Amino acid sequence: MNSSLKITLIYLAVGIAWIFVSDRAALLIFSDDQVKLIQFQTFKGLLYVGLTALLLFTLIRGYYRTIRKKVEELEEVNKKLQESNKELEQFAYVASHDLQEPLRMVSSFLTQLERKYREQLDEKAHQYIYYAVDGSKRMQQMISDLLQLSRSGLKEEFKEEVDLNTLIDEFYELRKEQLDAVNAKFVYDHLPVIQTFKSPLKQIIHNLLDNALKYSKEHVPPRIEILVTEKDTHWEFAIQDNGIGIKSDYFEKIFVIFQRLHNKEIYGGSGLGLAIVKKNVAALNGKIWLKSKPDKGSTFYFTIKK
Repeated sequence: MNSSLKITLIYLAVGIAWIFVSDRAALLIFSDDQVKLIQFQTFKGLLYVGLTALLLFTLIRGYYRTIRKKVEELEEVNKKLQESNKELEQFAYVASHDLQEPLRMVSSFLTQLERKYREQLDEKAHQYIYYAVDGSKRMQQMISDLLQLSRSGLKEEFKEEVDLNTLIDEFYELRKEQLDAVNAKFVYDHLPVIQTFKSPLKQIIHNLLDNALKYSKEHVPPRIEILVTEKDTHWEFAIQDNGIGIKSDYFEKIFVIFQRLHNKEIYGGSGLGLAIVKKNVAALNGKIWLKSKPDKGSTFYFTIKK
């Protein structure tokens, strides 16, 4: 039994006993004097109310003192976490830059080596160089994605009006050559302008659109439909594709960092895209889920609070 329940039960027991005993005593003492009986009952009621108010005041003051202390402790912990996060972000930036530089050097010199001594190298040597350069490029991409993951979340200080049509247009401009090459088609009505944090929402949408393009069927033009529905407390997004689909067994696995369902030789990437999406959705106080069947395409749903 917790302390608050014990105090409540004791208070009730004492109060009931006090009323019962005092009423009986008053009837015995003032049975012949109704005025004094009424005065006594009035005094008793005022005393009871006063003691109750004093008890409540003491308990509430103690409660608020405890809350203030906890708030101060949480503020201190939050301050330390913010400082730690800044240090980690700085470390991630420096580490990623320092790690990518030697990789770029390795890739560059191997490429020059192949170009200069092309005629003197046999087929096996060319193959070794190709694997080394490819591994270097993939490591660079992985480091870049890790840096993006470390920076994902709420970074802006204020919300702003975000035109979702503009976000789609920006994606099209960034991927124009790729989209035209596979004859990809976007399907959506005029999307709303919403009040939110732009950067994380942009990362979410662009990563999901990249995913829809990457896992499209061979020789089938990608068709990507974008729906946005307004609810009472949130916005619900749906990005539907006609790609290769996903087995239900892997619905949770795909959001885990570095988890891949396909051979990297067939489908590139570092396995960080959906982890970044999930982190950003959580930062916007939303949730993400999907519906999919193999060879039937996938629909990714996510929400963000208004």
